[in-house]
Order: sequence, then structure tokens, then C-alpha cells
Amino acid sequence: MPGAATFILLVEDDPDISAIALMALHLDPNLTVTPMRTGADALHHLRHAPKPDLILADNNLPDMEGVALVRAIRRDMSEPPPIAFFTASVRSADIERYTAAGAVGTIAKPFDPIGLAAQVHRLLRSSFV
Repeated sequence: MPGAATFILLVEDDPDISAIALMALHLDPNLTVTPMRTGADALHHLRHAPKPDLILADNNLPDMEGVALVRAIRRDMSEPPPIAFFTASVRSADIERYTAAGAVGTIAKPFDPIGLAAQVHRLLRSSFV
């Protein structure tokens, strides 16, 4: 019996990484992914579309830093979805900044495409504990 669909908003400007992440996440038939290339696109989408179950955001976006995106989402939405970073910037100081901004976790790039959906499910479970 299939589970309920889980909606992911992926904010990633690199087209190759985005394509690989989309393919990897779609290995799980219960994940539906909407890709965005910029923070501004993601904010616009969040204002006009149903709320995703999880946002995966790169920290190095062309128009804003991911931490600024997280703060904007948390400021604009009364009940923001869980937000996790999907980034190569994973030094301990980076992770501390992401956590302080309200992120539920971090997925490091490069990532394992086969394990990406499982990482997303772990983030979702941990955000609702």
C-alpha cells in the first residue's frame, strides 16, 4: 500500500545537482519534488502554492544566502515547513549557523543519490518529534 505523498521544495541553482537530486528523490514514488533555482523564486512559490512538507535549500544561491532564505521563510509564514540545508558548506560553524536560523538538519554535497530519499525521510521524522 503506497504512503501519502510528501512534497519537497528543492532550492538549488546548479542544474546538474538539481537534476541528480530530482532523479534520486523520485526513486521514492511517495516523494514529489518542485525545483527552484533562486531564493526569490522559492519565496514566490511559497506565497502562491500549497506548503511543502520539507524545503531543501542550498546555502549558496545566486540571489541570497540560504540562511537569509530560511529567515525570510520563517518571518513570512506563520507555520513554516521544516527547512534543511542541501549544501557543500558543512563546516561545524556553518552547521551552527543553519541550526541557529531554524534548520532541522543538513545534507552534505556531494551526496549519495541512492540514499538521498532516506535522508529526507529521516529529516522529516526528526522534525516532527
